[in-house]
Amino acid sequence: KMAQAAFGSPPTGTPLASAVLVRSRSMQALRSAARSAPNGARRCGRMSIASAFRSRGLVGTAAAEGRLVGWRRQGPALSTAAWSRSPLPLQRGRRGFAVSEEKEPTYVTGELAGYEVFHSQEPFHLSTGGVLPELKIAYETWGHLNRARDNAILLHCGMSASSHACSHAQNPNKGWWEDYIGPGKPLDTNLFYVVCTNNLGGCYGSTGPSSIDPRTGRRFGSTFPRFEVQDQVAAQFKLLDFLNIQKLHASVGASLGGMQSICAAASFPDRVGKVVSISACAKSFPGSIAFRHAQRSAIMNDPNWNKGDYYDGSLPKHGLRLARELGTITYRSGKEWQERFGQGRFAGARVDPSVGLEHEFQIERYLSHQGRKWVGSYDPNSLLWISKAMDGFTMEKPGPDGKPSLVLGLSTVMQPALVIGVQHDVLFPVWQQKEIADSLRTAGNMRVVYYELDSHFGHDSFLIDAVSIGPAVKGHLEQEPGGARHLWEEMAENALVILQSVSRNASVVDQMRAMFRALARDSREVAVTKLQSASKIMFVQDHVTEGYIDDLFRQTFTKEFITMEEFLQIRDRVCPTMHETYLP
Repeated sequence: KMAQAAFGSPPTGTPLASAVLVRSRSMQALRSAARSAPNGARRCGRMSIASAFRSRGLVGTAAAEGRLVGWRRQGPALSTAAWSRSPLPLQRGRRGFAVSEEKEPTYVTGELAGYEVFHSQEPFHLSTGGVLPELKIAYETWGHLNRARDNAILLHCGMSASSHACSHAQNPNKGWWEDYIGPGKPLDTNLFYVVCTNNLGGCYGSTGPSSIDPRTGRRFGSTFPRFEVQDQVAAQFKLLDFLNIQKLHASVGASLGGMQSICAAASFPDRVGKVVSISACAKSFPGSIAFRHAQRSAIMNDPNWNKGDYYDGSLPKHGLRLARELGTITYRSGKEWQERFGQGRFAGARVDPSVGLEHEFQIERYLSHQGRKWVGSYDPNSLLWISKAMDGFTMEKPGPDGKPSLVLGLSTVMQPALVIGVQHDVLFPVWQQKEIADSLRTAGNMRVVYYELDSHFGHDSFLIDAVSIGPAVKGHLEQEPGGARHLWEEMAENALVILQSVSRNASVVDQMRAMFRALARDSREVAVTKLQSASKIMFVQDHVTEGYIDDLFRQTFTKEFITMEEFLQIRDRVCPTMHETYLP
């Protein structure tokens, strides 16, 4: 507030404007943009309106109950280009939404670099009764921990993702949530310290079936013990203990990560400040279990699977390829593929039966490509073990009548919660996200926000539709209560200390001249109130209080605007302990 009073709102597009001093735009502009939005966008709430506002350069922060507040014109840090994965030109879908012809999530797979490994040599006991002789969790971080160590966000990844959610100096390749992590982005690294892990059971640095069993010197394979999603979360909190992070600002995740986010908030209610769960569930349902069963069957029926002990032989690549093709069908939506592929055929496909039977239609070639690129990049056993943990996931607890109760199981989740669902999600139908929100509210949580998107990207929307999802996530993480106000205040305090330290290298008169010129912007006069506020920032110290500055300005200046010469009249009194020679 002091900075805004002192310096006003600088021109849009300057670094300062995009970072701190961003003036809220008028409700008239918002209403005008809302009226120009498609009917579907208005009906789906503010996140869909965000898509309509892109053309006007408006970016929003989600208010607790969907109110249109906090919308701000975007600066360089939140440019439209930064929110879009695809450089291809956009075309319009049937309901006016922007649609990209080829928009695919970014995954960095195979041999990864730039991650760290937490290694516990103590036995890790699993809820299934099994025991791992040691535990390794691969993780990557972005941003910096604050002094209180309470600005950390635990980002949970999906079933087949690595810890590489975003590029960094040690690994410049794009991560799977590249559009969400960074300065000014939803997971703002100017404010937050983001931690992302590879899941227990994974194959990108964390302990999984492909890891070496220290007891035998061979890969676990079929001997790897079964585990639950709750065990994956427990392993992540082992890492947080190692990092000396006792309280998270938020737990954030989508798909399996969204399941883990809800689980983390319920299992460690005193250590999680906020919750974000996207396209997830609180209890797996038979439909998604059936899909994953088909994927597992494809792998287990490959002759090279060898009951999971294939590491010294041939990879069950045909099964893995088919499993990935089946998974891709559940990750996207028929609506998107209708608009993207339709019934398009390749020319001459029917002439050569050997080609046409396999790849006559464009959608067939697309699925085959998705399957082939996964071979050699992901361990089939990781898919088997992790998908089984997902199938058995439930947050239910026995109720008074002995029946499983989701409301009782979520009764410890009283944190502010953001739940997002996608109408065209095949793998996690939208009613499952509604079930989470309704159960939380029934359990007594009065700070639950539920959004339902009409994104035709289906389950993969959380990976490739950052324009719709990002503003809601950012708003939820930063708004009060439990938001980012104390982090901004801490940053302002640090900036103030630096500013005062640097300014002491110059004389008081030079400081006053520089301050006046910065506020004048080529004008001969500056408002007294701005100079007064800026003087508090520059000159308040041990012997100069804000009250002293207020009295000095009130007694000296009676006009609303003053010149530099008039401002310099108080040079000897603004810092009475400093004696300097004045050079006009």
